[in-house]
Amino acid sequence: MEKIKNWFSKHKVLGVVIIGVFVIMIFGSLGSKSDSDNKEKVKSKNEVIVIDFSEMSYNDIALWCEENKVACYKKEAYSDTVSKDSFVSQSIKDGEKIYEGKEINIVYSLGKEPSTEYKNALKKAESYSNIMHMSKQGIYDQLTSEYGEKFPADAAQYAVDNMVADWNANALAKAKSYQQTMSMSKSAIYDQLISQYGEKFTEEQAQYAIDHLDD
Repeated sequence: MEKIKNWFSKHKVLGVVIIGVFVIMIFGSLGSKSDSDNKEKVKSKNEVIVIDFSEMSYNDIALWCEENKVACYKKEAYSDTVSKDSFVSQSIKDGEKIYEGKEINIVYSLGKEPSTEYKNALKKAESYSNIMHMSKQGIYDQLTSEYGEKFPADAAQYAVDNMVADWNANALAKAKSYQQTMSMSKSAIYDQLISQYGEKFTEEQAQYAIDHLDD
């Protein structure tokens, strides 16, 4: 009886060893297949030699990327040495070999990083535009006013020069407000929009508002 138990014990260990070897062989085969598949995928992609983007417009760069099936992304960063909107760098240097589908980041300058005062003035300016739909001149005056934000003139000028705003849309929003809440005529609204004691929009912006008031 003891001999029979020993026999089963020995063969049980052997069986476990055989199963273990079998599992290793399967996973090894899968790993080899995966490596082989990856190599085949790389081989199936065309090689691309990156060129120098520094003297090209971004539209030309985008066209080159499209033609070579490369994913290009435009980035922006502050620079103390490169002027605003000028080329700064590319993430893959010219002359390097890549494959289709590779990503390249092209960085353009935002100019020198503004001071905290300038940044705060810009935030305030955008707030006045987005919430109160003020004109460019109206925002500048509010930023510099002793009864308003009290920013220095240079910070206010930076803000109105660098903010993103649709002045026509702002004028139209103001015009509709006057029409709906004060029941004003189009002629009176126009005068209020361009008045230096009113909204201070340009004549072109005010006319756009009047022309689209009933849209």
